[in-house]
Amino acid sequence: MQLSTVRVEWTPPRTWFVTARLLEVAAGVAVLGWALQSWQVYQSTAQNFGSDGSPTAAPSFLDRVTLFAMYGFGYGQAPFAAPIACLLLVALVAILHFAQPVSHASVLRWEVFGLWSVVALGSLAMVLSVVVALFRGDPNAPPDDGSIRIETGPGITEVLAAGATLPVLCLLLLAVSALWWLRLPVDFEAPEEEPETAVRRPRRWRAAPAQDANVDDLTLDGVELIEPVERLHPRERDGDGSTASGYDDYFRRF
Repeated sequence: MQLSTVRVEWTPPRTWFVTARLLEVAAGVAVLGWALQSWQVYQSTAQNFGSDGSPTAAPSFLDRVTLFAMYGFGYGQAPFAAPIACLLLVALVAILHFAQPVSHASVLRWEVFGLWSVVALGSLAMVLSVVVALFRGDPNAPPDDGSIRIETGPGITEVLAAGATLPVLCLLLLAVSALWWLRLPVDFEAPEEEPETAVRRPRRWRAAPAQDANVDDLTLDGVELIEPVERLHPRERDGDGSTASGYDDYFRRF
């Protein structure tokens, strides 16, 4: 007993197109998760408390940017969705380069550029927040009143240096994908939707006609079914090979 197999009758160009679209959706989900996490961290920087635990006035915008750089991805809380989105962009560009032909490749080319622009803007925003934090300093640092304090934890410079590895890594991956994106052809060749060697479908045979059926009205796959007849004269070995048969009587009717 032959088991039925599940197959998708898609051509390779269409299969690569669907694969690229799924990777685009995955990259879009990663970017949305990254943006949502960053927005939540930035919103949390509006809450400021004094040394006694009582809430104080909201910090300024630059102080909030500094706190975002420190607590958003500085203390080992880097959003993993950002490098994943960059890796997916590299995979998309690789598909357009090495999996040709791809259906609707010209459309995919600009869709990849749109995703690349969004991820690049997010990575640049993270780098700029690190630069602002380095010049701004820790807004939660105690005032310099002459007291001697022992600092046991990492300073703001160490925290920002550890957090800056994420946006730098993203920018490097984006640079790789941008180099190969620029090498993509402007106009891709239109792929053949049908495979080169078409699979020949087996011919469907119909059941033999009934005894009382009108043979002239029966067809087999669009071909008229001719009633078999017996030869009227036996074939002569010394002749020219032409003999009369019942088919001659059949064609005389037309």
